[in-house]
Amino acid sequence: MVENAEDDEGEIVKGFTRDILRVAEKNIKVADFTVRDNHREGVPDDPESTRKIRLAFRRIRYQLNTMSTVDSSLGAEFLIGRLRDVGNPFGRLRDAEILESSVTEALGDRADTTQGRQLLDIAAHARRVEQQTTDHLLHSDAYRENLTEVTKFRRSLPSRHSTPETLRPLAERAMHVSWRALRRSALRAKRNPSDTNLHQTRIAAKRTLYAAQAFSDVLGASAEEFVRSVDGLQKFLGKQHDLAMASKWFAQVSKDYPALHGLARSLAREERRRADKRSTRWTKYWKTLETQKAPKKW
Repeated sequence: MVENAEDDEGEIVKGFTRDILRVAEKNIKVADFTVRDNHREGVPDDPESTRKIRLAFRRIRYQLNTMSTVDSSLGAEFLIGRLRDVGNPFGRLRDAEILESSVTEALGDRADTTQGRQLLDIAAHARRVEQQTTDHLLHSDAYRENLTEVTKFRRSLPSRHSTPETLRPLAERAMHVSWRALRRSALRAKRNPSDTNLHQTRIAAKRTLYAAQAFSDVLGASAEEFVRSVDGLQKFLGKQHDLAMASKWFAQVSKDYPALHGLARSLAREERRRADKRSTRWTKYWKTLETQKAPKKW
């Protein structure tokens, strides 16, 4: 009897995973078509559509991670690895785009100076390199093979219609797993708010966010406030990460380009101070999240 119940739960996990993979495939294909259509029309750079591809790959990878933790028999480890590999260039492009914006913001009025323009040119070049890498990936056999693997894995899973009532135990387990990982990460960051620990907390928050979004119809209104709070936390930590990365970039430029040493070093210190300020303020977002009713249920 217990074995049959476990088998039934496994079927629910696999059936739900099939559904979220179907949505992911659709989102990737729509964004992919837009990017390729723009290329044919002579529009080589479309950050919004590329962003949608990146988010679709990341969302399904994080959701598969959560489902695999809930049910180790899912067998999604190979696909998760493929999705991580294909998503990495999109992530680097995002970082380069954010860095270019951060350089402009950090320079302010200094952007009109000779050194300011040089810094902007260096950042723009780094972004173009990542853009070319991503464009090459989109036209590669490896990229198409990854999409094929997603389809193959989805088709290997059983098709099962589940009601909100049958999905609720699964949703609660998934949220328990996600929340527990986020809480552990946040406690580490509270003890030691290093850039690495804060970034890991942001990743854990994103995974929790995507899990809650996947089960939004099942969890109902009680999870809506939770989703908003998790999103607020990860965005605040995201800005801290961007500032820390900008500081490191300016510090490296100060070493690589002697003529820019003074300005780049000054900007590195400015961005570091801004990042450190956020390192002390993120806990108010965490406290808001921690005191909500939804996590206590899980």
